[in-house]
Amino acid sequence: MTESAEAQTHRSRLPWPIPGCVLGRGRYRLLSEVGRDDRRAVRLWRGRDLVLDRDVALTLFVAASQDPAAVALIRSTVARALRSARLETAGAVRVLDVLEAERRDNPDGSTVAIVVAEWTPGAALVDLLDSGPLPPAVAAGVLAPLAGAVDAAHSAGLVLGCDHPDRIRVTPERHARLAFPGPPPTTEARDDIRGLGAMLYLLLTGCWPLPDGPAGLPPAPIGQNGLPISPTTLRPDVPVELSTLALRSIAGPGTGGGVHTGAAVRQVLELNASTAVDDLFSAGTHGERVRPSDPLRAQRRRRIKFGVSMTVLGAATLLILGYVGMQVLSVFTDTGGAPLVVAAAAPKAPAPSPVLSSPVRAKSVTVYDPSGLGSPDHQKDLGKLLDGNPSTGWSTDSYVDQFPRYKKGLGVMLSFETPIAATSMTVISPSPGTVLEIRTATSPHPRLDDTTLVGTATISATSTQIPLRAGPPTRYLLVWITHLSGEENHYQSKINELGIQQRAT
Repeated sequence: MTESAEAQTHRSRLPWPIPGCVLGRGRYRLLSEVGRDDRRAVRLWRGRDLVLDRDVALTLFVAASQDPAAVALIRSTVARALRSARLETAGAVRVLDVLEAERRDNPDGSTVAIVVAEWTPGAALVDLLDSGPLPPAVAAGVLAPLAGAVDAAHSAGLVLGCDHPDRIRVTPERHARLAFPGPPPTTEARDDIRGLGAMLYLLLTGCWPLPDGPAGLPPAPIGQNGLPISPTTLRPDVPVELSTLALRSIAGPGTGGGVHTGAAVRQVLELNASTAVDDLFSAGTHGERVRPSDPLRAQRRRRIKFGVSMTVLGAATLLILGYVGMQVLSVFTDTGGAPLVVAAAAPKAPAPSPVLSSPVRAKSVTVYDPSGLGSPDHQKDLGKLLDGNPSTGWSTDSYVDQFPRYKKGLGVMLSFETPIAATSMTVISPSPGTVLEIRTATSPHPRLDDTTLVGTATISATSTQIPLRAGPPTRYLLVWITHLSGEENHYQSKINELGIQQRAT
């Protein structure tokens, strides 16, 4: 075997990714892996932006290239992350960049997509448990900003994706923050609420109450009803209202008693919060928290703390629970008694001034089908997309197989007289479930890989407005359908009207 062949064989045996790898066309260097979500093949890394010379948070979505379904899933994930880039809240980092899924130069030939976000200095959420569960008031104060971020995301029609502790970091100001954005398409708003409840349960007990938790955390003990034992049972000093909040958030909406909104979680947390958490942090280099030298020792210590908590359960605790449980029930249910008075939430900061925009009309529209299979779908009806009549429109052909089995997708290309800076697109469609990507192009007939994703949406109402990411002015906008409406053996989507708004000059 030649020396070069031996070197190649050695490289193929190395794990990937490893510190020092450079991604994003040489822009982002991997520094250290700080967590992972094995449920979804997600790796969480601290990285370095070599262009702007700053640390960044890198969420890597990995899929085997020979698994088309997994590759399609991570493509949808980064498209969804692109929508969340407009969210600005203290409890979640800003998305800085999105690298679409592509096959990387690595030994296993896997396909990787990356969401790049601000780096959050401070500590990992689980590091707060190195000395055992937190005082209840401290736990509430740490999590309140994260609950506020969930409320802000849901109000904007977005999902935060805070259902895994490795995605959460705690800032030097003692605020929990979503540090690694990018929820998969299957994540829903109720998963955010369950995640908040799970984080609270974790900080109060040192145990993780949801299935498929991180390997380093002990699972929550389960009661005879098949549900996690209440934090108050495990730790008598936990207020019943926080224990109830954790359990009912984990239960989620639609369970006959679950918590429904991030605002409700935030208000209860703020009423029970304390900011006296200085003893949880020690000064380190650049404000980072000093971590224990032996992670296994810290993990053993957490489990010992859990065992001690279990032994303190006694008859007195059970008697107290029987008395106070009924009185605190009114926190979440209407018992017919005096209403619970909850402090009004602090007024939100005024929203930024909206971007001034004006409608712009496309010069022409054509069917965009890079597959070359068959004739263009209903080309004669394309003019109805721009005729101002929302009762008529254009539709795809009826397909036996859902995209991308027969075709990767299908779209329409809009051409404009002069380059425009589009800010949003309004789509009128009677086809719920249709998934659209809005892409810019430099020519009317580009390769799909040469177009740039600027917005995405799933049709759920008759009229859907899709915000578009700012970029260079363009003469061509592609409306690309990646998922059709319909059911087995009859997949078809219809679009009645397209309206484009451009930045006003």
